[in-house]
This record gives sequence, C-alpha cells and structure tokens, in this order.
Amino acid sequence: MRLVMVAIVAVAALGTGVSASKPKAAPFDGAWMSCQTWQGARICVHKLLVQRGNRVCGIQSDFATNAYYHQRFVGTARANSMHIDKICGDPGSETDTYCAGSAPASATKVGWGPSDKSLFACGGRLHAVSNGDGFSCASAIRSAGLPKVRSLKGEGPEAADRAWLAACASGNDE
Repeated sequence: MRLVMVAIVAVAALGTGVSASKPKAAPFDGAWMSCQTWQGARICVHKLLVQRGNRVCGIQSDFATNAYYHQRFVGTARANSMHIDKICGDPGSETDTYCAGSAPASATKVGWGPSDKSLFACGGRLHAVSNGDGFSCASAIRSAGLPKVRSLKGEGPEAADRAWLAACASGNDE
C-alpha cells in the first residue's frame, strides 16, 4: 500500500507541474558567452551571473577597441528582466569607476558607480539594453544577445572575480 501511495503522489506532482526534487531555476543564474575570430585570434565575451531571490551578482568581460574590459555588477531582478544597480571595473563604455582593490594608484574614481543598463533573459539568450530603450522578449531577434552556455570553457573569470562572485551571492558585494 505504501508503494502505491508513493507512486500516486509522484504522478500527481508530475501532473501539476510540481517537482519535489528540483525548484524552478532563477532566470539569471548561469553563464552566457559568444566567441568569434578577430584578426586571427579567438575573442570571447561573457557574463557569469548568480541570482539569489531578486538580487543578481555578475561578472562580465567585453572586447572593444582592441582590449578586454572586465566589470562586476549588482542588480535587481523582476521576472525575466533585471536592472544593474551598480557597476565597477575597467573604465570604458560600461563604467568610469574602478573596483576597490584593483584600481591603479592614479585612479580618481574607485568603488561603485551607477549604470543605465538592464538585462533580459529570453529564450536561452541574454540581452542588454540601455534604460529607456524599449525591449520585449516577444520582438527580440532570435539570434541577438548572448547565448546561455553550460560552461565558459576556460574563458571565465580570474580567481579574484570568482571569489567576489561567491561573496556577493552571500550578500557581501564590497
């Protein structure tokens, strides 16, 4: 009789979409990456995100003007969108503020700076837009945005950034 009850409960859970073993994944947990060849070299850009409730911590690496730019950010998620609340890293188009502990002695801006960016998780891709730019997953170009990947395949962040990401996910983003 006990075996029959276990089977009935398991089948009922499947029918209602309830899973006793695996909660629904947060839309901003994971890695997104795109690689291409530029002047004979493999160039990869990526974002690695951890979501706990509506708090999202992230590390990103972009390539522009013949250089990589690395940043850390903290944001607030609402369903499949998130706003980057604060950002720091290599000054460029994303920020003008170095992260504490990694700034050169000559840096005038150190710590967190504001961001006007939002991210959207749509159909296995991550889209970045400036605030004020309208965006809808329904009208997103299927091939646009960074594709979600299982692994960054050695293209991931340095040890210090991985340690920061773990600390940030625990609530300490300094």
